[in-house]
This record gives sequence, structure tokens and C-alpha cells, in this order.
Amino acid sequence: MQLIQTGKYTEVHYDPDQDAFIKTFTPKTSDRWRYRLGIRRYPGHNFRYVAGRLERLGIATPKILSAERYRLVTANVHGIALKQLVLDSPELQNRYLDILETLYRDRIHCRGLHTENFLVVDGEVIAIDLDAYKAPRVFTYPRREFIDCLSRSLKNDEAFLFERFLERVDAQHP
Repeated sequence: MQLIQTGKYTEVHYDPDQDAFIKTFTPKTSDRWRYRLGIRRYPGHNFRYVAGRLERLGIATPKILSAERYRLVTANVHGIALKQLVLDSPELQNRYLDILETLYRDRIHCRGLHTENFLVVDGEVIAIDLDAYKAPRVFTYPRREFIDCLSRSLKNDEAFLFERFLERVDAQHP
């Protein structure tokens, strides 16, 4: 296995035998209590839940091979980061904006909606890193927070995508 990425509370490995990514979670103690008490879903279970919800909304996600409390295994989708393609493709720009609009409308919150967290395979945009998404149970995040997080994600040469997103949602939510 090859270590791909290390974060504050996660590690991602690539297993060439399975052609899969293995993500392990080591959350802080306060989050562990939230999981045990049912306040939040365990990270692996949250990924599976969010993936199912996104699939029902028409948003592609990686194939899940295993989803345990603190361990997740997903098939390698062999995609190219949307960031590498989006500036030169109006079609991918529109699909990405469709996804953002759907997440906004369905009140699914994520702080990592930047174009590096989406892959493209044969023209299809696939959402990854779903353990960071929060799908509402009882309480929802304010739409203003979604917009604020997105504004921090889409900067510089991608800032026009944020402006186009705002135009879309303002037209629907005056």
C-alpha cells in the first residue's frame, strides 16, 4: 500500500491490488462522543449515506467497496481533477454549477466544494471526499454559510464560477 495523503484526522492509502483508496479516520475525542451518542454519523457511514443521497439527486460518486465507522474503501475512478479541465469546458462548468445548485437546493453542506474535490471521467463529473459533506437530519445549515464557504473555494481564475452560481440561485430564490 502507498500513502497518498495525511491530514489532521485522516490518512489515505492506495491499494494497487484492489485498485482502491483506503481512508482511515482518527477523529478527536469530542467527535468520537458525537458519533457514539448518535449526534453525528461515523465518518465512513456518513460517506455511504451522502453517496446514496447524491446518487438519488443525479450526482455521481465513487463506488464504495467498504464503509465502516472509521475506515472507508472506494474504487479508483481513474478520473482527472475537474480543476484541470473546467476553465476550458463550458459543458463541465455547467455540470459543476448544476451540482452546486442541487446541493444548495437540497441543503447539503460541505466546506470542500472546490474543483479539486470533483473528478471527471468520460465527461461525467464525480463528487469525491464525501465524508466532509453534511446532509441535514433535523437541523440544516443556513444557505448563507453554503455561499460563504463556496466563495472561499472558488477564487482567482475560478471566481467567475462563483458569480455564475450566485446568478443561478438568485434567479430561483429572490
